[in-house]
Amino acid sequence: MSQSPQYDFSTPQRQSTVAILLVVFKTLRVLFRQIALPFLVFVFMGKKSSDFGTYFVIFISGISLVSMIYSIINHFRSYYYISHDELIVHSGILGKKKLSIPLERIQSINFEQNLIHRLFRVKKLKLDTAGTGEKEMELAAIDSDKAEALRSLLIHRSHTIPVAVAYSAKHDDLIFQLGFVDLIRAGFVENHLKSGGLIFVFLWWMYANLQEVGINAEDYIEDVQRPSFSITLYALGIGFFLLLSLVISMVRTIFKYYNLHLKRSGNGFVIQLGLFNTQTISALDHKIQTVSWSDNLLKKILKIHDLRLKQASNKEVESKESITVPGCSINHIEEVCAYVFPGWVKDDFRFSSVSKAYLWRSYYFSVLLVLLIIAISWFFESYASIYAAIVLLCFLILMSYLGYKKLGYSINDKWIYLKGGAFGDKNVVSAIYKTQSIKISQNPFQKKKNLVNLTLYNASGSESIPFIDQKTAYEMANSIIFKVETDKRSWM
Repeated sequence: MSQSPQYDFSTPQRQSTVAILLVVFKTLRVLFRQIALPFLVFVFMGKKSSDFGTYFVIFISGISLVSMIYSIINHFRSYYYISHDELIVHSGILGKKKLSIPLERIQSINFEQNLIHRLFRVKKLKLDTAGTGEKEMELAAIDSDKAEALRSLLIHRSHTIPVAVAYSAKHDDLIFQLGFVDLIRAGFVENHLKSGGLIFVFLWWMYANLQEVGINAEDYIEDVQRPSFSITLYALGIGFFLLLSLVISMVRTIFKYYNLHLKRSGNGFVIQLGLFNTQTISALDHKIQTVSWSDNLLKKILKIHDLRLKQASNKEVESKESITVPGCSINHIEEVCAYVFPGWVKDDFRFSSVSKAYLWRSYYFSVLLVLLIIAISWFFESYASIYAAIVLLCFLILMSYLGYKKLGYSINDKWIYLKGGAFGDKNVVSAIYKTQSIKISQNPFQKKKNLVNLTLYNASGSESIPFIDQKTAYEMANSIIFKVETDKRSWM
């Protein structure tokens, strides 16, 4: 019987030589993005003799070549090791750089594998750290077994575990997996407005880049014969746009969430997902700050939810991601909550509503907005816009009413449970002892009615309870602060 490989991480380790291939591939990809459009313009659009185009391509190619050579040399000057409960990374050519990361500050250890990683059986290892404004640390290519061993050591490291550790595969309990039918269903009920926005962003990018290389798109637009107004034509255009948005949502969902597995591993969770770029993301129970789940109207009909596990993050670091699992049933969500919040039972909470002034304020601003639209439409004699504004007002009133009816909060000795949403539902649960700060704010409209907004902050962000009685808010704040100060558990 073969033994598991052993790795002594107390001695300097270098990344796999596959990292060099990744550097070359990345350089070629960036180079292609930079020169593809100018190349098409100057070669295929009659500007072959343009000195500007030739110099531009040579300049970009030269910069890319220098950058690639620098990265390859830096690969042989870089190494990492563990010493005195710190992960230490050395790098640099002309100037030496030493990065020391205390193991207790490591928030999560995630893997990524693109096609090249999978072909050569290596993994990209990404470390997220809490309480720092620095970007996450990456090791571009480590042999798969060594990467698993390093991850196991960094997550479960204690003073009793030696740095030379043998990696052995652990049995993980499957909580949820997204089959192909579930994947298609999740793509169908995604936010298609976001996909539609991507279409506009792409068209604007094409327009801006054509302008930069000397092509005025407006000249070509003026030569196109404009069709006469037709309800059928416009309906077909809107239908095509919606269909294209749906296709984009489907493709994005399949690429991102293909073969998704959410597993229970030790005292945390591991999620694996991705078609071409496979990711393995981990989160330990005590580092999860909040658990939330939400749906929209279509997801509500299909009884599926998007589950999100939020870990400690920093506003300055946009790359810190939470674990998002689409297509979960309420049973899957309750199972996850039972792990993160031992003893938590969904039906044990009694919710309080916010003041009705919250609803009247929403009505007030909705009416003001629609009156402004009607006034402008009347001035320009656009009577069709007036009817559209009236429809918009009905929609805003309905959305405000549903949002008010669903908004609620419940706080007991251990947990904070918030509810919200309009046409869909949103639920957020967090442990009281992980609360880091509390803010009570009041605007002039609230002051007349002795109402305030209560905002609770933890390491993953903030959640607010709007328009509650001032006395109640201060009582809740004092109770939470007392429980936090008397609880000796670590928030991460």
